[in-house]
Amino acid sequence: MTMANYGDRSQPTGFHRPLENSLSDNYAETPQARLSQPERTPLSRPQAGSSRPQRRPQPSAGGGKSAEGFSLRQWLGGSPRRRPVSRSQAQPRPRSVYHNPDPSTRTPSPPMRLSTPNLPPETATPTNAFEATPRPRSPRSASNSARRSAAQVPAAHSNKVTPLRSRQVWPPQASSSRSARPGERPMRRAARPQIVAPPPIVYAMRLLILGVGVAAIAGTLLSVLSPERVDYRAPNSSNAPPSAVSSPARPRSTLVGRPVQLGSEVTHLKTAIEELGTLTPGLTQAVFLLDLDNGAYVDIAGSEAMPAASTIKTPILVAFLQAVDAGLLQLDQPLVMRQEQIVGGSGEMQAQPAGTQYRALEVATEMIVNSDNTATNMLIELLGGPEALNQKFREWGLEATIIRNLLPDLEGTNTTSPKDLVTLMALVNRGDLLTLRSRDRLLAIMQRTHTKTLIPAGLDSSAIVANKTGDIGSALGDIALVDLPNGKRYAIAAIVQRPHNDGRARELIRRVSQTVYQEFTQAVGTPGGTAPTAPEPQVESELAPPG
Repeated sequence: MTMANYGDRSQPTGFHRPLENSLSDNYAETPQARLSQPERTPLSRPQAGSSRPQRRPQPSAGGGKSAEGFSLRQWLGGSPRRRPVSRSQAQPRPRSVYHNPDPSTRTPSPPMRLSTPNLPPETATPTNAFEATPRPRSPRSASNSARRSAAQVPAAHSNKVTPLRSRQVWPPQASSSRSARPGERPMRRAARPQIVAPPPIVYAMRLLILGVGVAAIAGTLLSVLSPERVDYRAPNSSNAPPSAVSSPARPRSTLVGRPVQLGSEVTHLKTAIEELGTLTPGLTQAVFLLDLDNGAYVDIAGSEAMPAASTIKTPILVAFLQAVDAGLLQLDQPLVMRQEQIVGGSGEMQAQPAGTQYRALEVATEMIVNSDNTATNMLIELLGGPEALNQKFREWGLEATIIRNLLPDLEGTNTTSPKDLVTLMALVNRGDLLTLRSRDRLLAIMQRTHTKTLIPAGLDSSAIVANKTGDIGSALGDIALVDLPNGKRYAIAAIVQRPHNDGRARELIRRVSQTVYQEFTQAVGTPGGTAPTAPEPQVESELAPPG
């Protein structure tokens, strides 16, 4: 099988012979052989308007030239990718062997060597049974071929194949012995970040932040898990039955650890108060007075248990505010008045229908200002019932203060004593039972009490008094904390047992309050230098029993 040489691209594409003719002549023909073969017209390019190709005229017999002036060998070796050149530039290839009709005497043509410019000499091998010999090229074709060879083959080794660049592997492996190839950027080793130890002050700040965080978490856990945080409220009702309510929290301080210190007793003041009692036969008075500045006191049957009436509402108010301070109750906590809590007696809440909702602070205020019995029963139930409150009263050191029945207690089964009531006000004033804010709230509520006909009636209008009265048929009482214009402060409680609704008990308590007020204002001097006058004679006739 013959192989066309596409090295010479100086001939047009239409000058190739049919394949069967080229198999027998082995690139050599004689004039006789050409004459003996039938004449064939080679295909030519189709003309305009023609659909089939036309044959080209056969070369003439003389000199082996075609009609266009090309030799048969040049026409055979032409490449279809070469441009045609002019006749003056085309040079015919000399024939070395002519056609011999006798095969036995035929001289073989020299082998044609194919050029392999990109392979080294030792690896270049012929690709066919014959080797091509170099042929003359046209100046234009030779210059183009040289230009392409110069662009493809490096200058350093023009006869060798350019080695392929090694494929890069990721991640790159560092090699100290590897050298950069020509034209390649040297590989730069990535610098490792150096770990620099922080200064000691950074360690100190980190430890400080860590310590603060641990302390905050521990404090939160301790406050949440504290056994003192007991909720009074039921899940669905703020004033649930006593069985569903927990016991109140532990008080801030007790009289056992820090009792109220009493100073010297004011004997002349005690004598004056006792003389007032002798003027009213049939009345039994119990009075306790305490100077909150120096501890001076007056005790006239002050520790004796007496019917408390509505004065029992004062320690109930203190217990409520203490629960608020402990976070067990909220001032704006809603309370729903139930039908079994509505009772008669004093107060206006009894006129409202069952199911009416109040705020906790509003209920506590009604209990003191209007002495509302319905509000008192709601707070007693909210705080855990009578037994829970009695336990709290004992912790405060109130020995005679006991709740035995809900209000109204017309029989006087709930008891207290003037000393217990004064001790309670002294603890509140000292800040042992309530916070300062709750203390101020308690005094503000007690200053709004409607009934001012007992202790406040014996004081000057310039005095500030916070009191709570109690009135039943068999007893009349009042507890008050008094601030004088001269800066003195004292607590006084008076309870008078009387015949049923005897009006002299009211006047006796007023005269006792006036006597104490005169004593405290005379001790520091009164404005204008005048001493207080003694009671007028007509007062004694009022205190005397009728008829």
